[in-house]
Amino acid sequence: MKRRIFQLMTIILVLIIAVNPLNILAVEGTMGYSGGISVADPIEKGEYQYTEMCFLTGVPIKLSGTLTIKKTDKNDVVTATYTYRLSNAEGNVTLNRVAIYTTTRETKANGQITESTKLSRLPTEVINIGGTTYRLIESSFAQSMITDLKAAINYHTGEFSEKKVYAIGTGAVRDTVTVTFSGRTYAYDQYWSSTETQRVNVMVEADLKNANPPVKWGGAAEIIVSGATLYQVNYAENEPTYISFDGGYVKKQWMESTLDYTARFPEFDKNGRPTDVLKTYANTESLSTQMELSRLMVPDIKHLNGHWAEEPISILFGLEILPGTGENFKVGKYLTRREFVGILMNALKDIPADPDVRVSTTTNTRRTSSKNAPEISPFKDVQPGDLYYEEIKKAYQKGITIGDGNGNFGPNNYITNAEAIKMIVSALGLEKLAPYPASTTPFTDNDSIPAYARNAASVATILGIIEPDYMGRFNPSMRLTNENTAKLMYDLISYMGNELIKDYRDRIIDF
Repeated sequence: MKRRIFQLMTIILVLIIAVNPLNILAVEGTMGYSGGISVADPIEKGEYQYTEMCFLTGVPIKLSGTLTIKKTDKNDVVTATYTYRLSNAEGNVTLNRVAIYTTTRETKANGQITESTKLSRLPTEVINIGGTTYRLIESSFAQSMITDLKAAINYHTGEFSEKKVYAIGTGAVRDTVTVTFSGRTYAYDQYWSSTETQRVNVMVEADLKNANPPVKWGGAAEIIVSGATLYQVNYAENEPTYISFDGGYVKKQWMESTLDYTARFPEFDKNGRPTDVLKTYANTESLSTQMELSRLMVPDIKHLNGHWAEEPISILFGLEILPGTGENFKVGKYLTRREFVGILMNALKDIPADPDVRVSTTTNTRRTSSKNAPEISPFKDVQPGDLYYEEIKKAYQKGITIGDGNGNFGPNNYITNAEAIKMIVSALGLEKLAPYPASTTPFTDNDSIPAYARNAASVATILGIIEPDYMGRFNPSMRLTNENTAKLMYDLISYMGNELIKDYRDRIIDF
C-alpha cells in the first residue's frame, strides 16, 4: 500500500548533521538594524543576500545586494563590521555603507548576559538616487540586549535606536533628511532552530532649505522583518519492487526572510513639492535560498509495520537521535534513566556558535602539569567510561538533572513519566510558564504528581509536548517504553522546531 507523505515539521534550523548546512545564526544581527532582511550565501562565509527599503525621498525604494559581516570577539567585547553594497537598477539608485559596532557583554549573578552596543565611529554611507547624492553626516546608535542561557535554548530580547542625518547634494546651505529607527528584537538560538524577528518604527523628516520657498515634510513607516530556515521531512516511496531497502525520508532545507512594511508619506505635486494629502504604501518583500535535499538513513524496522509510532520512530532513527539502525528496536522495552538521558541529549544537541565571529584570546604561557587530573563524576553511581557517562555529565552540567539529591543518579532505574518531563522542561527553561503561586495541572491525578514534577507537567501540557490519557491522567509513575520515548522526543523536537518559531515569528508578524 502506498504510504502517505508525512511532514514532520516546518522549522528554522541550524543543523550540524545536515549535508552542507546553511550557515546562519539569525539572532546575531544578520539582518542589520535598518529594517532589512538577509539570507546566507552558501558559498561565501560572512556574506548575505540583503534587502532593505529606503524612504529618503518620501517614496519607498527597494534596495538589494550584499551584506558582509565580520566580527571579532576579544574578552567579551565584540567588534563587528557591516559592509553593505546595494542598488536598484530600475530607479538608478546605489547605496554603499560601512558601519562598525562595538558590543560589550556582562554576565549577571543569575547567569543572564546583557549586551550594550554602540557605533565605534561615524559610519560611511553614500546613497545616490537618480543623480542626487545623500551623504551621511551624523549618526548615533544604541542597542541593549539580554540573553537567558538555558540548557537547550538561548532566549534573547532587546531594543535598539538609531538616528541618521543625510546631507543632500553639495550646496553651501545643506538640505537634510533625518531618519530615526526604533526597534525591538525577539530571538532565540538552539540546535533545531534559530530566529530573529524585529519590529521597527521609522520616522523621516526632510528640511529642504534650498527650495524656493523652503520646504519641510515628514512621514513614517512600520516594518516587521523576520528570518528563518525552513525544514521539512517527507516520505519518498521506492517505486522499484526489487530494491534492498524500503522507502525513506527526504530532508528539505531552505532559508527565507520576509519584510512587511506600511509607510505613510505626503503626496508630491508635479514640481516635487509635498501636498497635504497623505499616501499609504504597503508591501511585502522576501528573500530565499535554493532548496537543499538530503536523504535520511533508512532504518531496519520492518517489524514495526503498522505500529502507531512507526513514523516517529523511523524519522528519529533517520535523524540519528535513536541509537542503532532499528532492527533490534523493541517498542515495549522499558528505558533506564541512563538510556533516556542518552537519547534526550542526542535530541537536544549543542547550541551552535555565531559563524561570523572570530574569537581572539590571550595565550597563557605558564607551564602546566604534565599529569592530567583524574575525571571526577558528578554522581557516585556513574563513573567515567560507563555507558552514556558523557551525556549524563552534560545533562548535570546544564542543569537538566541533579540526581536524587544524595549524590546518586540511579542510572539503572527505569525512567518514569514524571522524571522524563521534568528533564525536558528543565532543558527548555520554561518552568515560569507554570501557574503561580499554586502548583496545579489540568490532569485528574494532579495530587499524585510529585511536587518536583508538577510545574513541568503543567508546562509540557501548555507546550503540547504531552497530553492527558483517555481518563485525563498524567500517570507520573508510569515507566517509559521505547515507543513512549520515541513519541516524546518526536513531540519535543517538533515543538522546538515548529511551535517555537510560530511564537517568535508568525504570531508577531500577524500581531
